[in-house]
Amino acid sequence: MSRSTRERPAVWPAPATWRRWAAQAAVGAVLGLLLTASVVLVAWAAGWLRVVGVAPPGAAVLALLSGLGRAVLVAVVEETLFRGVLVGYLRARIGLPAAVGLSALAFGAAHAFNAHVTPLALANLVAAGLLFALAFVVGRGLALPIGLHAAWNWFEGSVFGLPVSGVPRDRLLVVEEHGPPLWTGGAFGPEGGLLGLAAMALVAGVLWLARDHLPQEPPAAAA
Repeated sequence: MSRSTRERPAVWPAPATWRRWAAQAAVGAVLGLLLTASVVLVAWAAGWLRVVGVAPPGAAVLALLSGLGRAVLVAVVEETLFRGVLVGYLRARIGLPAAVGLSALAFGAAHAFNAHVTPLALANLVAAGLLFALAFVVGRGLALPIGLHAAWNWFEGSVFGLPVSGVPRDRLLVVEEHGPPLWTGGAFGPEGGLLGLAAMALVAGVLWLARDHLPQEPPAAAA
């Protein structure tokens, strides 16, 4: 075998890379659950939210599976565009902070015409863009923000039965909200209220504290 053949880079990622991606996506999914569950628990404890029913088994399974597919697809597309392309392209030209800021503003603007959107909701979506960018930077790739984004949408809409950025979902739990929209986000969903903003800050803090302990690809062995 010639030297050029031996040194040809592999087209398919190595198993270690797949394991790192899977581990980071799992970490992101746990953070997405933390974000949505914290909002739901606080709203429930405050008396602003109550569960009034559960979907029949067949409808529940369909809602969970279709919701998962939709959440993953949206997360892959949006994270690839706003973090992978925008941050990845702009960071070498204008610096990382400016690239992150512009990508977050673009992410918020992309949702400006969603149903029930408010100025607070748009500001919160910019904050969500900053959170996803943090996950992209500390995870050194898209797996972590995709896991976080997909789990956030799936748990919020398909499991807990809340609107996702103004769009209702088929869901497992049937809930009623009675709290102030300033806090709950109202018909836009938790990312439109102060509870959602606080949950984002919580997850950002956890992610920053854990940044040195995230799964990373092992260094290449010396030749």
